[in-house]
Amino acid sequence: MAPSADPVPVTLPPAPDAGLASLYQEIILSHYRAPRHRGVLAGAVPAVEHRNPLCGDVLALQLEFAGDRITDAAFTARACSITQATASMLLDRLIGTSRAEALVLVARVEALIEASPAAGATPADELGDLRALASVARFPARRACVRLVTGAATEALTGA
Repeated sequence: MAPSADPVPVTLPPAPDAGLASLYQEIILSHYRAPRHRGVLAGAVPAVEHRNPLCGDVLALQLEFAGDRITDAAFTARACSITQATASMLLDRLIGTSRAEALVLVARVEALIEASPAAGATPADELGDLRALASVARFPARRACVRLVTGAATEALTGA
């Protein structure tokens, strides 16, 4: 089959402001180098394990509840920097939230990585360090790294 004369146009969103991109990179690297909540929770808290078959990343995530509130969380991972930083940042934000609040937060993170920076939206302050993941929106292959964590969190929150 002959190649098409009209290549499919590929449009990437514009690069974020250099200062903002640098800040986001620093936040991601900080969480990767010194992850919060890395480890295993004692007791009978089941871990949800997710794998990315394309890159081989493996993430196990545990959430501990008192009633409807998340009281503690932990993760272990054999994964890239984006996956580990995402787990660190997300678990920071999930502890202390209700299941419903946590699911809203997870959905906001997923929306953040799907959003086009060209839309001009600035990530909301209430996302905390998770705002750094806005830079991942430019790299579709890296979105799977974030989704590995959000998928595990959703399963841990809903059991599905």
